[in-house]
Amino acid sequence: MQGKLEIQSIWWRNVQPGEFYNIERHHQIDGGGGSLYIEIPASLVAETLDFLGVTAADAEAGPIVVDASAVDDANVSGPIEFKSKAGGRLRIANQNRQAPNSLRHPAWTAARNFPSAPDTVGSKEDALPFFPKGGLRIYIAKSNAGEYFAGFTSGYRPANMSRNSPMWDLYPDGNRPVGGVIKAG
Repeated sequence: MQGKLEIQSIWWRNVQPGEFYNIERHHQIDGGGGSLYIEIPASLVAETLDFLGVTAADAEAGPIVVDASAVDDANVSGPIEFKSKAGGRLRIANQNRQAPNSLRHPAWTAARNFPSAPDTVGSKEDALPFFPKGGLRIYIAKSNAGEYFAGFTSGYRPANMSRNSPMWDLYPDGNRPVGGVIKAG
């Protein structure tokens, strides 16, 4: 990535504390249950599909995979797999970092300062001290050239951030909205 990257749009999702626990905990727990993915609720599906440049039929036909570089290092990249889910929802599949088939994007790992909980974390409540105050958001930026870049924000909105910054909306007040697409420029 040379020079300034020209961004077309940014897809983002507020990660909830329960999701954080589920993507950090051991992938097999007594009694089963718990999702190992990040859900995209039905309210965000149309925007997500439009951002990815695909149709609902494409999503139903099989996974949609985009290769994304890390925002902070274009030499670090990996796939992000979107899968259809019941109820008109999608999911970013295989995000549990301890699962053998984990597809967690490298931008969303502790190596890039993504928050993490101990391997032995046993409940959402146990994971809360490791969840950032002010929240956690994952995002995928799409350049004008059609390239994808993954990153995350955590904590509260920086006090010196300008209201016209495209990153402003990645720091919503509270847990709403749950996510969306920010059109840049």
